[in-house]
Amino acid sequence: MELKNIAKVVAALGLAASLAAPAGAAQLNLTGYTNGGPSSVSVASPAYSGGAGQFSGTLDGNAFTTFCAELTQSFNFNTNYTYSIVSGTTAWTNPVYLGLSRLVTWLAANPTFNNSPDKSAAMQSAVWEVIYETSGTYNLAGGTFVATSSGATQTALNTLNGQWANINATLPTLFADKLVNANHQDFLLTTPVPEPEAFAMMLAGLGLVGAIARRRSRSGV
Repeated sequence: MELKNIAKVVAALGLAASLAAPAGAAQLNLTGYTNGGPSSVSVASPAYSGGAGQFSGTLDGNAFTTFCAELTQSFNFNTNYTYSIVSGTTAWTNPVYLGLSRLVTWLAANPTFNNSPDKSAAMQSAVWEVIYETSGTYNLAGGTFVATSSGATQTALNTLNGQWANINATLPTLFADKLVNANHQDFLLTTPVPEPEAFAMMLAGLGLVGAIARRRSRSGV
């Protein structure tokens, strides 16, 4: 095997491993809501009533924005926390991972749906919808997870609720990974899907791992 091909396989194996396992620890410090506010929403199962929206701060010292990925724990602004970075394929079930990846990809292409406190609260509600809805159909106004508000925030919820067909038809170009802390609220971490050549290398690497495993199985090693 040529040296160049060996390097490609090694790179592919590294990329595959990075997508299939936690990538280590990161320092998170969130300082406030990206779009001001926040606007409030009320949801059920799990029950919550209060501020919702995109957060801003730093991740390992770099500017960072994120959405809450759970409703059962809390955190404080302007406080340093250590989080584990967990790949979406490990953190979520397949429907949730695909739904979140579609949602963050769609939002990246439609930023006007997240440019005010009311719209940002609706986007956060959509993230929760994908995570907590169990009916198999996303609908902020019905199912096992429902989000409600009043005034402009309810209008934003209604408007976003009309976009699910577009969201569900989106081809993901972003991954929805997860920042995990056992004692504090978890958050979304959006990462780019590899470029086509890198993705092909990753698949080649996975194929090589499978071939090695099959060979070992046949040989009894």
